[in-house]
Amino acid sequence: SMQLALVTAVLAISGPMPGMAQSSQPTSDTYTWNGEMVSLDPTAKTMTVKSRVAYQEAISQLKHFKAGDRVWIVWSGIHDSSDAVRQVRRFETGRKIDEDLVLPAELVSTEAPNQYLTIRIKVPQSGLDAIKAVKPGQWVTVTSRHKPLTDDDAVVAVRPYGASGTTE
Repeated sequence: SMQLALVTAVLAISGPMPGMAQSSQPTSDTYTWNGEMVSLDPTAKTMTVKSRVAYQEAISQLKHFKAGDRVWIVWSGIHDSSDAVRQVRRFETGRKIDEDLVLPAELVSTEAPNQYLTIRIKVPQSGLDAIKAVKPGQWVTVTSRHKPLTDDDAVVAVRPYGASGTTE
């Protein structure tokens, strides 16, 4: 199953790039977003990351939460990529995520300095390996699954920002 995970990660990375003809029909079950890496916890298999918030309402929603709360991050963007957070929702026990562009995460801080939100997410081992050379303050690109069944299932791959699966 380790090999399978690796193949899946490679497929996710080398999938069609935005702008290619294929991206006109939304067939992909994943999307990408970028964030600034804060820290990695290889033991817990988590990454703390800061991502841009697009909407003021998302920042005002933060006062309804406390650090450590489980949340659903709703991304703004098109089907296969997002550039910023649109909304922060309360995690609902027993309810499945049935929309695209929604990521289960842990809220690290209720502050959003310069419109950046700090969250902690589960990362697969292949993702941790791929970014072990990334320093705090550097950026990463995260590939997430639409409608994930669990927190562990939500992130498919992580890579250093700007790195791609192709030989550009």
